Amino acid sequence: MFGPKHYVPILRWKQAERLALKELLKDDRKMITPLIEITPKVFEAPKTGRREGKKPDPARVLEDQAKNLLESWENAPLFLDLSLIDALVPPINGVRHPLAHIAETARSYRLCIVPVTGPNRSNEYQSAVSEMAHLDRRGICLRLLTKELLQSGFAQKVRSLLKKFQLDESNVDLLLDYQTFDPQNPEVKDLLGRIPNLRDWRSLTVASGAFPPDLQKRELGSSRISRDDWLSWKGQFFDETSIQRRASFSDYTIQYGLYKEPVEHCIPSVSVRYTLENEWLIMRGEAPPSKKAISRNAEGRPGLEQWYGHAQLLCENDDAFYGENFSWGDAFIYKKSGRKGKPGSYEIWLRAGINHHMTVVSRQIANLAGP
Repeated sequence: MFGPKHYVPILRWKQAERLALKELLKDDRKMITPLIEITPKVFEAPKTGRREGKKPDPARVLEDQAKNLLESWENAPLFLDLSLIDALVPPINGVRHPLAHIAETARSYRLCIVPVTGPNRSNEYQSAVSEMAHLDRRGICLRLLTKELLQSGFAQKVRSLLKKFQLDESNVDLLLDYQTFDPQNPEVKDLLGRIPNLRDWRSLTVASGAFPPDLQKRELGSSRISRDDWLSWKGQFFDETSIQRRASFSDYTIQYGLYKEPVEHCIPSVSVRYTLENEWLIMRGEAPPSKKAISRNAEGRPGLEQWYGHAQLLCENDDAFYGENFSWGDAFIYKKSGRKGKPGSYEIWLRAGINHHMTVVSRQIANLAGP
């Protein structure tokens, strides 16, 4: 499907991620194949204050998600993983797996979806993947966690899975997922050595995420976090000449690699996450008295207007800011530096950060020289 100079961002399919993807520039989109994870949150009953409404119809939710995929990514190839909802959403109409249902809707929109699976998914999930592979003829994406690679009998399990799908390696995109970056993780070379027929897979991608779970331990003001996931991948696959096969880069953008919903009723700090060449710039403010508090309250606690100050400081930093024309996210930040309109919401600032991050990474990869 693609070579090593390609980017696979892993996105939990919420509004910030969805619209960040939609706003990518045309040339940057060519360098990207997103891996979309639908989260359980969209299947929960909506809340108004402390009151809980009626749970939405799962079939309608899945159909809406397919429509969102079309609006954000049109008919370009994407990977779709429903592992986060596999055990939570019941069969549609009592018989169809959610993956099979969303695939049917996707066909009517002519979406180019490659289903994602792994060696330890449920039998129902694997059957839905097999059906998609047979009907759509786009192959599959095999997502391998490090713990799965280290299990005894791993190679045999993979061969059995491909036999079940009636596919060989040339029809499978292989994604090795560390999830979170840790210097103590097993070496990539060692893990790749456990994969049978490494050179025969349609594509090879290595994913990890170095962004922390949250910003609670960050000091107020500006600080930086090393993009260790990026530096590690670049060092192993583009600076190193002895690697058996070069892999594409995948990360979790500016979010933590393990899925976790925010604590309910938690009010996060008013902060900015901004990707630089080898670091993330963190501009951390205080948590406002409420999520909608625009200005200081009677006790002098700052509100959402802190984003104006963050944007102004960032845009005045010639060594950090990429310029208002770099991406949609940068144009948004530049606008807020002039205090135009409301300061924004947590969702739109996350959207701007993700959009900027994907733009930075896709262009970094495009500009890499060969080993």
